[in-house]
This record gives sequence, C-alpha cells and structure tokens, in this order.
Amino acid sequence: MTSFSQDDRGLRAAVAYYLEGKTMDAIARELQVSRATVSRLLARARAEGIVEITVFTPGAQASCLSTELRDRHGVETLVVPLPKESSVEERHARTAEAAAEVLRQVVTSDAVLAVAWGTMTQAISLHLRPKGVTNCYVVQVNGMGNGAGIGVHYAHALMDRFGRAFGARVQENPLPLFLDSARAVAMLRMDRLVSRVTQTIENADVFVFSVGTVTEGMPSAPHLYGNYLGDADYASLHADGAVGDIATTFFDGDGCSDSIRLNARSTGPDLEALRSVSRRICVVSGVHKIEALRAALAGAYITDLIIDEHTAHALLDPDR
Repeated sequence: MTSFSQDDRGLRAAVAYYLEGKTMDAIARELQVSRATVSRLLARARAEGIVEITVFTPGAQASCLSTELRDRHGVETLVVPLPKESSVEERHARTAEAAAEVLRQVVTSDAVLAVAWGTMTQAISLHLRPKGVTNCYVVQVNGMGNGAGIGVHYAHALMDRFGRAFGARVQENPLPLFLDSARAVAMLRMDRLVSRVTQTIENADVFVFSVGTVTEGMPSAPHLYGNYLGDADYASLHADGAVGDIATTFFDGDGCSDSIRLNARSTGPDLEALRSVSRRICVVSGVHKIEALRAALAGAYITDLIIDEHTAHALLDPDR
C-alpha cells in the first residue's frame, strides 16, 4: 500500500477533492486516514496557498467586459451575461430583452424615441413591458420598403408595439428605403411632411438601432431580403468599401458615410446630424457584426452599447 508524507497527503487530498471531484470519504479510503483528517488537510492546503478559491458572482465577468469596453471605446456599455452553452438564438433574445429593460428606464414622459426597424428592434419590441409615461412620441427612422410595399406591415407592427408600451403617439416614415435617383431623394426631402419627420428624428432624446452588415458589397436584411437593391448596387457598395449601415445609411471601415455613393439614393438618416441625439443606443448580438460595429464606434455614432457576452469577447479580441 502506498504511503504519503504529511505534505504529500495535503496536496493529494486537494487535487482529488478540487480537481478530480472525489468525495472526502473516497479520499479518506485512498489515503488511509479518517474523514476528519481529510477535512484538516484541505483546510491546511487553503491556508498555505496550495488551493485558492475564487467565487464569481453571476454577471461578474460581463461586468468586467462592460468596464473594459467603456474604457476602450468611450461608450456606456451593458454586456449581457449568458449561459456557458448558449445558442445564437438565445444570445439574440437575451440581448433584446436586456435592451427592452434599458429602454423602459430611459424613456420618460415628454421623451421622443427614434426607432430604426430591423430584426433586433423587432425582438426588442416583443420584450417591451408597458410603462406609464405621458406625452411620449415614437418616430420611425428608416423608410417602409420598396414599391411593392415589402416591409410595410412588418415596420407598422413593430412601431405599434413601441407605441403601446409607452402610450405614445407614433410617427411612421412614409418613404421607401431607396429611390431610383439622388434627385428624387432631394425633392422628397423638401416635402413638409418628410422634413417634419426628419427634424423629429434629429431632435429625438433617444435613438435605438442595430448595425447592419455588408460583406463584399452584399448587405444584410432587410435590404437584401426585400429585393431593394440590384447587382450594380452591390458592386458599388463593394467598390466604396461599405462594411455596414445604420437605418439604410451605409458607412465604410472608418465609419465615414460620405464615401458611399449609394447613400445619395437612400432615404436613411444623416448620420452626422444624428449625433445631436443625446442617447444613441446600439444593440448588437452576433460576431458577424463585429466589423460593422467597430466602424460605427469609430464614427462616434454610438453613445450606449448593449451587447451579448459572446460578441463582447469577440469585439475585444481581434483574433477571436
């Protein structure tokens, strides 16, 4: 039978208990000592520094990530903690739920909330809980869809949920996402109704949105799935170095929107003018959005970032 010195027994007991998951009774039989002796050996291992125990409270790592992202990018950050084995769908849903709670806190009476519709804000709208505020106003930032009306019902239902959650008046955006010419866009922007919607957006108290992605000229939904653009448009986006968009206004890797020619035909917002909105809350889930998110941060379009823990790790680690 193998014998152990006092020091060997303390180390062996610690390894067996903390790393191998053995019970004290099993360790006692193995070391040929009493259970009380095993308990004393484990206590001595902790006292002598052989074993260090660190307790992580739920969300502790997410809190550290929030601090690191805030310090690095200069934006208020909420990192949403996740179970270790969480699916893409669960990450998206939990991030949307967290964003809905943040909006419930920041939207107050007399506030104007600007909303860019998309898959993330759609998910947020499903998690909103009613809040008793007065004289609140919700305005839609990006247009309805193309000539076939694609996206109209989707956007209407989404905006309606935001309106009901805050008992707010809702101003929908009557424009299509894209027009055939820059001249047509310029003429429409002169219309009094369109001008009033634009002014309301730029004077909003809170703007909630996500970033869309562009990969080799191919934009993400809703632009692609709505069939709003053609091959020539994709080639133009690729040539101009577009990496993402906010409410159908595209930007390059430096966060610059002026260099993207397609923006002349988009009815999306002036990103420079949107910087006048004091709270610009970007909600992101998915590592595929990292490049677009970095560019949006570089362009200073974001004041508040809500991001899931998995995506936050990827944002901090370029090699991930």
